Amino acid sequence: METIVSLSIFCSLTIFSICNLKDYQARVEERQYLEWFKDSFKSTFNYCYLHNTGGRMVFDKEKIIFHTSEGTRTQTQSKKIPKSLKITSGARTNYTINKAGEASAATIIIESSLNHKKILYKIQMNWGEIVETES
Repeated sequence: METIVSLSIFCSLTIFSICNLKDYQARVEERQYLEWFKDSFKSTFNYCYLHNTGGRMVFDKEKIIFHTSEGTRTQTQSKKIPKSLKITSGARTNYTINKAGEASAATIIIESSLNHKKILYKIQMNWGEIVETES
């Protein structure tokens, strides 16, 4: 009887740990993706400004693509959007960055299904600066 009770306690604790681990991994993946998005956004704007070339940010159903081109040389960065995140507003299919590293103002809203928060990214007009706020 003791063995059965011990085994059931051990199995319960193991199942609980595995569930928490998966949740933790999803949260880490979400945070890493949001940091990648901000860093890629800033580096694309900086590249366009420093190299006097145009660029764009493309919102696909499954990923966001940052694209710059200079003559025959092109750079593309993309990453798959985690399943826990959803872009709900402000995501035009193609967001253009001009040669001076400037773009029109926009607000991009990303919702998280893990913590039920909305993350607002405000792109300031002609600055290439992105401001993050949570609600």
